Amino acid sequence: MKISSLSYILLLILALFGSCNNASNSSKDALLNSDDSTAFLEVNAPSVPIGKYDMVISDIPFPFEILDNLYSKKIPFDEKAMNEIRNISKYNQYSSKALNLGVYGADLAYAVTYEEFSKMGAYIKNTKRLAEELNIPYAFDQSMLDKYSKYKDNKDSLTKIVYESYNQVDKALKGDERVGMAALVVAGSWLEGLYISSKTFLKTPKSPENSSLFKVIRNQKQSLIIVIKLLEEYKEDPFISSVIADLNGVTSDYINITSDSMMNETKLLIIHSKIESLRKKIIEGQ
Repeated sequence: MKISSLSYILLLILALFGSCNNASNSSKDALLNSDDSTAFLEVNAPSVPIGKYDMVISDIPFPFEILDNLYSKKIPFDEKAMNEIRNISKYNQYSSKALNLGVYGADLAYAVTYEEFSKMGAYIKNTKRLAEELNIPYAFDQSMLDKYSKYKDNKDSLTKIVYESYNQVDKALKGDERVGMAALVVAGSWLEGLYISSKTFLKTPKSPENSSLFKVIRNQKQSLIIVIKLLEEYKEDPFISSVIADLNGVTSDYINITSDSMMNETKLLIIHSKIESLRKKIIEGQ
């Protein structure tokens, strides 16, 4: 079964938005009356046309693609590359919760890709908590949790379960009024996928067998441009504007890499350094 460009695990996270249309008016009012930056973003920013949003999202290769390349090239699993579970207590604003919902989603994808099933439970717990705090109470209903429990040691079954959820997720996003929050989740997951990939690859001795990962990481340049394009729909929000500025700094390093042959360990280190700096701010809830 072929899965679309969306990560099969990120679908689990994006499923958060599938229940937004069913949320109570009181929950939505609570969000819109918040002083949080993301609440401002959803009220005042122009809405993204559904067709345009669909096009942008479909062009972003979610973490599974790049993480699967790591796995296939036998790059060792590194638990320290994941966002610490305890960091969840630092996320007090909606914008921070949404970004780190994406970050933890990529971490979950990382654990599943490497079949580190024992680590999945804690990350599912964190994503569930963030979803509930973002006023999306039905993100992890009992039937999904039951399926996770039943197939928690079977990668193929987990893939099928989440893939089945994607059709519902896709339909829900088209009618969702919180596209700005969805954009933050996408940005967080993409960033974490690139962070994990660059960090673990830099720590691994280079060989003819894994050298193709330089090209894989270079190809993230296009995804970066698309992520920025999506966030720019909400650039009037100070928080989003700050994230865009940091991402543009990464873009400036990618621009000088005009061919696969130019991508090397030195250039990857420069890119990773900027990704690491932005990621640190995100996971620290700054």
